[in-house]
Amino acid sequence: MKILHVTQNYYPSAGGPQYTMQHVSEKLVEYYNDEVKVATTNSLFNPESPLYQRVDPASEVINGVEVTRYPYNRWHFPLIKYGGKVYGKLFNKSLPYSISKLRWSLDSPAIDRAMRLTDADVIMATTINYNFCNYPMWRHKTADPKPFVLYGAIHLHKALPHDHPSLAKAKACDCYIANTDFEKHELINYGVAEEKIVTIGTGIDLDSFHCNADDVNHFRKLHGINEDDCVVGFVGRLVKGKGVAILIDALRKMHKTNSNMKLLLAGGTTDYVPVIQRAIDEEGLPIILIRDFPEEQKKIIFYSIDVFVLASQSESFGVVFLEAWACRKPVIGTRMGATESLLDEGIGSLLFTGGDVDELCHQLQLLMNNKELQARLGNNGFEKVQQKFTWPSIVAAYRNAYEIGIENFHRTYKTAAAL
Repeated sequence: MKILHVTQNYYPSAGGPQYTMQHVSEKLVEYYNDEVKVATTNSLFNPESPLYQRVDPASEVINGVEVTRYPYNRWHFPLIKYGGKVYGKLFNKSLPYSISKLRWSLDSPAIDRAMRLTDADVIMATTINYNFCNYPMWRHKTADPKPFVLYGAIHLHKALPHDHPSLAKAKACDCYIANTDFEKHELINYGVAEEKIVTIGTGIDLDSFHCNADDVNHFRKLHGINEDDCVVGFVGRLVKGKGVAILIDALRKMHKTNSNMKLLLAGGTTDYVPVIQRAIDEEGLPIILIRDFPEEQKKIIFYSIDVFVLASQSESFGVVFLEAWACRKPVIGTRMGATESLLDEGIGSLLFTGGDVDELCHQLQLLMNNKELQARLGNNGFEKVQQKFTWPSIVAAYRNAYEIGIENFHRTYKTAAAL
């Protein structure tokens, strides 16, 4: 099968969609000998980010996958930011969506051209808010329209208006890949055809998380972690929206009465890092900040913590939960849609109401010095990953979704075109 994957960022960029697209792409080549190409942006950071770092080369083959990185338009970002401030002062409200969307939707004529000219049997794209996911709306204008599968990764914890652009894209694609059953059921309620939605999520290679105890001991010693310390960990984008701020608030409340508590924050550099650094330097909070670590260090980080927390109030899945479980660590997440659908409260995880720092502190306190509960939740999580989220089964499900998309395309689009 010839496959074109389209995504906002790709390796070496880090993040959930990047992780999934890289592994699915490479394993389709490895398992099925498929011809996989990737069209993406040329930035290390998300295309809407104020940060930009060009990734070179523009084209290369990575583990059998042909990756092409295309430029995109950013010149209008300062204008929209300035315009938003002026509009807010004049009218006391945000810019109209028709303008603000230009900041977040990714404008890349080069990526559109790659989609228009591809000879692939199927196109799969993620994530739903970007312009390239509009392909089903304009493919009829191309000489050779292709089946289109959408890995939406849509956040549905808040109600959307029924005319929301994301829902139009979900309805227009030939097959929709949902991360969780929660996402699937919500989309059905919004009118997306049930028969074209498949729930898959993402996968993990358990063997890659085997770790040498000496490496873990060295890491803990290097970062001043004592044997009796309880380390609460976060691995992900170091931004407020991922729950970093509420974790720091929880530490402020707890560390005076829990002298053995430390908070480990690990992830790529963002514009929120100075806020974290001030909490360390000016408040003296026991925070271990690890920025831009190499991928091979991730498992050491997970094994060095005692409890993993992702306190984000907006997730479509959360592969970091799987990674923590792969290292047999208990996890805490927010009690909301997709996260609640993935995590089994009381079995492999504890949950708290998003934004409620007191409830988060309560759940942390339950786990802090209870090694038995930590082990039980961590082992249950490991078993769930082993049963449901290994790469062979995940990649087979993705390939099946592509076949469903191709079949739906030929049954509906081609038939309609003939009429």
